[in-house]
Amino acid sequence: MYELFILGKLMHRPMHGYLLQAIINAALGPHRRLSWGTLYPLLRRLEQGGFITVRGSNSRDGRGTKTYRITARGRQRFFILMRSGAESDSEFRGLFRIRLANFGHLGTADRVAVLEEYRKFLAALVSHSEAMAAAVLNAPGMAPVERPYVLQAIDHQRHLAASEIAWLDELIQATGGEHEKTTKNRRVDSKPRGSGSRRIGARAGGARGK
Repeated sequence: MYELFILGKLMHRPMHGYLLQAIINAALGPHRRLSWGTLYPLLRRLEQGGFITVRGSNSRDGRGTKTYRITARGRQRFFILMRSGAESDSEFRGLFRIRLANFGHLGTADRVAVLEEYRKFLAALVSHSEAMAAAVLNAPGMAPVERPYVLQAIDHQRHLAASEIAWLDELIQATGGEHEKTTKNRRVDSKPRGSGSRRIGARAGGARGK
């Protein structure tokens, strides 16, 4: 998540570490903070991987003495991460928000593909919640005082996912996801992610070159 966030910000313009940290922490909200101990090792790994370059002094005060720029390889990495999978539900949601904030780098078809992918994730949550609720209703040995509150917790998850789906459907339509386009994108999603990542990078790069 942090790697995609940093590369996405550097896609716009070079930045120093202090500004990157301030932007990331503002995006994380009031209950999470990205420390220098986490940010600078990540920036070093990105530099070692050839995804960013660094200009400036060797000072570590984080006050703009080092400027970070994205490389051509970093741009390719950005588009790969825009289509990569997530290892957990919470990570999937976080990645989607970062991808959504970077839609300016994608064409219409690729934006719809990302939205459709997240919609499938939410639809699976709704189906899972409904199956869990049915299992709880029929679970033998569950205490009567426990059952209604377990069902409330399950319904909370289902309600949140269903609300997001309704919001997504409006966004997909506004983005240009008519039936023909969404059907095409579902066929694209069934292909290996690696090829999809290269396809997005190639199209976006071509669009920038025009």
